[in-house]
Amino acid sequence: MRPKNRLVENISSETGARLFYMVTRFFIPPFVLGRIGLEGYGLYGAVFMLVAYFGMSSIGFSNAYVKYVASYSASGETDRANRLLSSGFTLMTIAALVLFALFVPAWPWVAGWMKVPAYLDSDAQILSLTIVGTFLAYLALSVFRDALAGLQEISLVQKVWVVTVVVETALIFGLVEMNLGLRGLGLAFLVRTGLEVALNRYFALRRVPWLRIHLVRPDRESLRLLLNFGGVVQFNSMLAIFLSSIERFIASPILGLEAAGVFDLGKRLPGMASSIPGAFAASLLPAAAHVHTVVGEASRRSELRRIYLSSTRYMNAISGTLFAFLATCAGPCLLFWLGKVPPQATVLMAMFSISTQLHQLTGTGTSLLKAAGRPQMEFHYSVTNVVTLRLLVPASRMLAGEWDILGIAWAVVVSTAFSALWFLVKAHGVLGIAAKDIFQRVALPGLLPWLAAAVTSLPLSHLVPIHSRWQALGLMAAAAGMYALAVAVLMLFAADNEERRLVRQLMPIRLRQAAPEAA
Repeated sequence: MRPKNRLVENISSETGARLFYMVTRFFIPPFVLGRIGLEGYGLYGAVFMLVAYFGMSSIGFSNAYVKYVASYSASGETDRANRLLSSGFTLMTIAALVLFALFVPAWPWVAGWMKVPAYLDSDAQILSLTIVGTFLAYLALSVFRDALAGLQEISLVQKVWVVTVVVETALIFGLVEMNLGLRGLGLAFLVRTGLEVALNRYFALRRVPWLRIHLVRPDRESLRLLLNFGGVVQFNSMLAIFLSSIERFIASPILGLEAAGVFDLGKRLPGMASSIPGAFAASLLPAAAHVHTVVGEASRRSELRRIYLSSTRYMNAISGTLFAFLATCAGPCLLFWLGKVPPQATVLMAMFSISTQLHQLTGTGTSLLKAAGRPQMEFHYSVTNVVTLRLLVPASRMLAGEWDILGIAWAVVVSTAFSALWFLVKAHGVLGIAAKDIFQRVALPGLLPWLAAAVTSLPLSHLVPIHSRWQALGLMAAAAGMYALAVAVLMLFAADNEERRLVRQLMPIRLRQAAPEAA
């Protein structure tokens, strides 16, 4: 399969899988919330925040696996790929055992930091040990998944993921309905993860005849690649995970688990929606690493620039379409989703929709720069974000006179937006992309949906009174229909000739004959 076709297939499968995941996750929070309460739900989210921090120990290795497996397979150096994967597997196995051994005696301190109420203490401990232990095992064993991703078998990886998501979703509804509560949620995660590891290992060994992964004494070259490239990515990922959960990190010990739960609910729908445009960045790393290996130096930069502009254009158009609607129709969306909207969740959802779109714009740039061996460029985003937060979070408390949910949220949103724009300026300078190209090819498709939302969904969601889920659903359907039509018209206006020809090809024959031919 040609590299371009493989990239399109990978992006399509990644997008489809993430869309499916978003749909399944849409129904879980209100179901779980109604059975374990806001404190229990806040605890569930806080445990996965801990898991994300443990995940920092493998993200650098994971990116190194994908990049170098793609490069080594392109150059036929499969022995080096095996040494790298086996060395990483050995190191991550040791790290997982050490981290779990440290976490078990540290649980009382963790429970105190999260302010776990006494009535949840036993379930919280079982949930945390189950999820953390399962996830740490996954960190070492995910080497099979990353080997497939490095060989651009992302479509297969996503099919495995979809199967395991279906299993977990069914288990969540079944086990929680059986009154197993938090313990049921932990068991569902354990089964899903074990099944995902087993399937990825099976397909990796079957699809890649040369693949040999086992415990070894790490060799010097593999250590250098894992620690140099992986170390930079690791530190960036550590900062990124911290930044993605900073509002809950602050809220849990200061404002309590209920505040953390409100933050989670306000950010959940934008976070779920972000997984769809995020498919572009996830698929670009192995493809760009392949290009960086096989394309000559003279044309390498122009090829990467072409990939960046086209990928970011479509990614931003999708982001704008999703987040503009979520921001302007936040109230009805939350009412239909939850039945009862926690105070301030509507404003939080609108705010995080804006910042998430800006954050998504950095994804394709970081993937291409990693593939080019420049992961340190991501520091322009993460370090800037940390410094800005260090200034804005205390300032929000000083201005409000106390710690406040909306004050913390504003600090996070402004910091994210500023840092994303700063990173884009630096990344475009490295890639040699002109500001004019960015506005015409990238920015405009992401801004047009906000114009459509301002004249369709925003007036409806603020002028029509709603008091029930069914009224919210009716209003959402009306707003979404008008919004989709307005977005389609504006996007067609901004499309280039090649995109208009593609639209014509997808039209039914009668509409195609009536539509004017593109110039």
